[in-house]
Amino acid sequence: MAVAPAVSTPQASAPSRNYPEMGEFVIATVKKIMPYGAFLSLDEYPGVEGFLHISQVSSGWVRNIREHLREGQKTVAKVHTLDAQKGLIDLTLKQVTEADKRRKLESFQAEKKAIKLVEIVATKLKKAPAVAAKEVVEPLLKAYGSLAAGLEALHTEDDKVKLPEAWVAAFKELLDKEFKPKRIELRTKLTLKFNSGDGVAHLRKTLSEIETLADDKTKTTVQVKYLGAPNYYIDIETGDFRNASKALEKAEVILAKASKDADCDYSVEPEKR
Repeated sequence: MAVAPAVSTPQASAPSRNYPEMGEFVIATVKKIMPYGAFLSLDEYPGVEGFLHISQVSSGWVRNIREHLREGQKTVAKVHTLDAQKGLIDLTLKQVTEADKRRKLESFQAEKKAIKLVEIVATKLKKAPAVAAKEVVEPLLKAYGSLAAGLEALHTEDDKVKLPEAWVAAFKELLDKEFKPKRIELRTKLTLKFNSGDGVAHLRKTLSEIETLADDKTKTTVQVKYLGAPNYYIDIETGDFRNASKALEKAEVILAKASKDADCDYSVEPEKR
């Protein structure tokens, strides 16, 4: 069951848009390959194709385009030039980084999942696709730019959009299962050595102070793990990377104070797990 023709394939923008925008990253399928380029269909825009010139396939020299592309292949491309009135779209692959690909594919999959969730709830409420589009899909797309973002906001009880109560109630149980709280883990390697005679006491005091940075309000945990003197791990877990960064900054303040008050050497090397 499709929610509505306008959102039968994921789109990050309003369903009324028939063409991508300049600079937009799109999911594309290679339809026809020629010696000088290839035509690709845009999965998110039914019936729309773009042309990929051989010069835009790779940053290096391409002797044979078929060494890089094959019919039926799906890829992430970027809109290089656009003339919507004439229906002309030029694509590029060489301006797409691995990070761009990852972000686009993640958002694409998130939209597919969001559409499926709407379909499930629509079936439960016995709502027709057109009704689902009008009462849920269109308002969320307009307010949040994507259906996935809209459903996540609905789950966090953001009141930017008021949906019919029947939909809200039906979504609640489903979204509680689908949108689980995200946790950020930040591991920092700490080297800490006190050179004075009472160094052990200073060490225990400093490590203890670092662990007190745990915050119940932000659900941030801070643990110091012993690796073997003078090496330790500071493990910070929280729901927001900003909270993790703040906790680490406070830990460095404690270490700087310990270095000033006592004879010690330290270094920190953060790494995201």
